[in-house]
Amino acid sequence: MSMKILKLNRLFRFYGQQNAKLLTTTFPTAEYIINGNNKRNVTTDLFTSEFLPPYVNLPYSYAFGRSLNHILYKTVGNCFDDRLKIENGQPVIVSHHENIQKTFSEFYQDVNRLAKAMYEHIGIKRGDVVGLWSCNTYDWIVIQYACFRIGAVLCTVNPFYQTYELDYAIRRGKMKALFMPGHKSQQDIVNRFSSIMMKTLNMEEKKDDDKIPFLLENIVTMDGDTFNDLNSSVKNNRNIRVLELEKLKQQTGELDSSITNLVLPDDPAVIMFTSGTTGRPKGACLSHFNIVNNSKMCAYRAGVKENSIFCVPLPFFHAFAGILGNLIPIASETGRLLIPCLKYDVRQLARSISEHNATHLLATPTLVIDLLNYLRDNQLHVPTLCEVLAGGASMPIEVAYQFMEFAPNCKVRVAYGATETSPCATTYSVNSTVEESIETVGSPLDFVEIKLVNPKTRQIVKIGETGELHCRGHVIMSGYWSEPEKTKESIDEAHWYNTGDLAVMTEKGLIKIIGRTKELIIVGGENVYPREIEEILYTHPAVETVNVIGVPDQRKGEEICAWVQLHKNVQATEDELREFCKERLTYFKVPRYFLFVDSYPMTPTGKAQKFIMQKMTIEKLNLQTK
Repeated sequence: MSMKILKLNRLFRFYGQQNAKLLTTTFPTAEYIINGNNKRNVTTDLFTSEFLPPYVNLPYSYAFGRSLNHILYKTVGNCFDDRLKIENGQPVIVSHHENIQKTFSEFYQDVNRLAKAMYEHIGIKRGDVVGLWSCNTYDWIVIQYACFRIGAVLCTVNPFYQTYELDYAIRRGKMKALFMPGHKSQQDIVNRFSSIMMKTLNMEEKKDDDKIPFLLENIVTMDGDTFNDLNSSVKNNRNIRVLELEKLKQQTGELDSSITNLVLPDDPAVIMFTSGTTGRPKGACLSHFNIVNNSKMCAYRAGVKENSIFCVPLPFFHAFAGILGNLIPIASETGRLLIPCLKYDVRQLARSISEHNATHLLATPTLVIDLLNYLRDNQLHVPTLCEVLAGGASMPIEVAYQFMEFAPNCKVRVAYGATETSPCATTYSVNSTVEESIETVGSPLDFVEIKLVNPKTRQIVKIGETGELHCRGHVIMSGYWSEPEKTKESIDEAHWYNTGDLAVMTEKGLIKIIGRTKELIIVGGENVYPREIEEILYTHPAVETVNVIGVPDQRKGEEICAWVQLHKNVQATEDELREFCKERLTYFKVPRYFLFVDSYPMTPTGKAQKFIMQKMTIEKLNLQTK
């Protein structure tokens, strides 16, 4: 009996009984959760901005995100309906590059019309997968929320994808429908969408991906001309129906509530592709429960208020922008969303921040550097900006201080996470100092556990020691879409997700990322795995062997270098290989450097020693390491 009492006391201390305020926290009632009470209950919906420091199990590197708030068991659609009840007639979405402004009522109507058309005319039902291959537009968000409304699973596709990547995404995602730019689209300045789609549908190459069925039945063109002759031009008898978004948006009538009521918080909401250790993209599946709580808790940590204007220049297909950027201002019932540009353009970004008085900016360190240089070169200031939330790579502290000279009321903060963590796992608080907000990635998000372990023994390391970062809690994905074995490799039986990153924890529970155990290369905030590039280069007839590594870059953090060994008596130039990659890979995956070699530094067991190759490359190219 005494042992049981001891364990209970430890449990109470673990969840932060040190602070008596926790005992008076209001939680959602069972009636509210189960019956979906339509009356807005401020005691359960509103979050306090008061921050509790994390519980740290000293002297070990384990931290738990204590909170005065609560976890929400709601769908995005529930939050969407809640936001309508506080409509104030002000624009809630502003697309600067499209000259579009929408109140929430207008946005709500656009979403419900499309959701009704998707359900009735396309036949999309709860659990069906809908692909979205496009740059940042107002329609992107309408499609996103229409999927959420009817329980369809949104599968985001990188707008820079080429044929092999697109084909794999369609197959692996098991897409039933795909929204994309049409022929002669305004988005053709970014990619050759219609041409790539036709090539993808006509692909005849023998490859492993053919084992995954091609289930696509519908293509919906978002703008431009439609594919009237698509099926007659396709050799593989796909029999795909082509529709136009504008016609679907003209749907009249109300969306039946019985359709939206079927959607549950634990249902899959979105699939976002993230490269695995083998280099093949894996579809991280996030539930409504995952993304609602992540966006809500990040919103209060970032100090987002009703009059906040959230500027999102990052691509929506990424979890950072597509979830935090698009859900914080809308589903969290707080703030407004500003879309500055179709694709990243620092001039449009600076102009939109100034014209629309943006208060919050979602960014990568590379973007912050670009914006800093632009503001400095043009002697501009952005006084309305109060928060920059940066992710994707480490932020040089000098850059942050220099940026704040041109944004005098702004604080630059750094967060940490992954697509698999919905996406934010740690972030700063209102109590964080400038140094803590930049030099660390903050503390665990509310109700999230972080531990640092020895990669070999799996024992938790002590404070100040380097360990592999593992995460557990409401942020962890449902799993990799249709890949249960891959899921088991990343999430153990106790539900800990292994990030593969190396970190150090302070006594205050703050995390500092210092490296990674995987071979991930981060190019300007974009994750790139060497194996994917190597597999493409191996298909070039002149290439015998290849090894891809990351090397330091002053602007992007890292760049890609390919060590290439050619077949005997065969020639290939650097430009030739680069063009070969450009036709098959997204632009940021194309190596900047190519080194032609006769051999590689190898281990006794025949494995390439990439850390030696990296050192040799830095010396040969005279690259700066800091």
